[in-house]
Amino acid sequence: MKKLFTYFLAFLMSANFCFAAQDPAVLFVKNLSDKIITDVLQSKQEKNQKEKEFEKYFTEALDLKSIGRFVLGRYWRQANTNQRKEFVETFVKATTRSWSDRFDLYSGEKIVFYGERKIESSPSQVYVDSKIMAKDSPVEVIWRVKKKKEGYKIIDIVVENVSMALNYRNEYSAFLQANNGDVSLLIENLKHQKTKEKKEDVSKK
Repeated sequence: MKKLFTYFLAFLMSANFCFAAQDPAVLFVKNLSDKIITDVLQSKQEKNQKEKEFEKYFTEALDLKSIGRFVLGRYWRQANTNQRKEFVETFVKATTRSWSDRFDLYSGEKIVFYGERKIESSPSQVYVDSKIMAKDSPVEVIWRVKKKKEGYKIIDIVVENVSMALNYRNEYSAFLQANNGDVSLLIENLKHQKTKEKKEDVSKK
C-alpha cells in the first residue's frame, strides 16, 4: 500500500504533462492534480491546513459511495445507513492522513498520458492510461474514472497492476472476517489508527 501512495503522490507532483487534450477524463485528472499542487503541495500553510485542503479535493474527486461499497464488499449490505455514512467519512480521513504524511518526500517527475480507454462492460467508465517517468523505469498508473451527472469521479487507481480499491477490500475483509463482520469495530479501528499516528508524530517532535 505504501508503494501505491508513493506513486500516486509522485503523479500529483508532476510538473510536466503530455496528454490528449480532447479527452475530458484526462483533463479531469490533470485539473485535479493542478489544484493539489497549487493549493496544497506548494502552499506555505501549516501541515494540518494542507491536510484539510487535500481532503477537500480528495473527497470531491472520488466517488466515495461506490468505493465504500466496493471495499466493504458483502459487509456493505449488512451495514445500516449510519454505519455506511460513518465508514465512508472515516475511510476518507484515514486515507487522507496516510497520503498527506508523504507530502514532503517527493519531487516532480514527468508524467505521460496516453488518453482514455472505454470499458465495454461499464459504458459510463473509462481508463485513463499514464506513466510516471521515474529514473529507474517508467511506472504505469491507470485511473478508473466514472462519468456521473455531476461530472467525472475517480473510482480506482491501479499502480503497476495493483488496485487501490482492491487492496483496501482485501485488508478490510480480512479484519471483518476475524471480527464477526463488525463494521462498527472496523470504523473504530480506523479511527484508532489515525489517533495513534498523530500521537507518534507528536512524540517525534
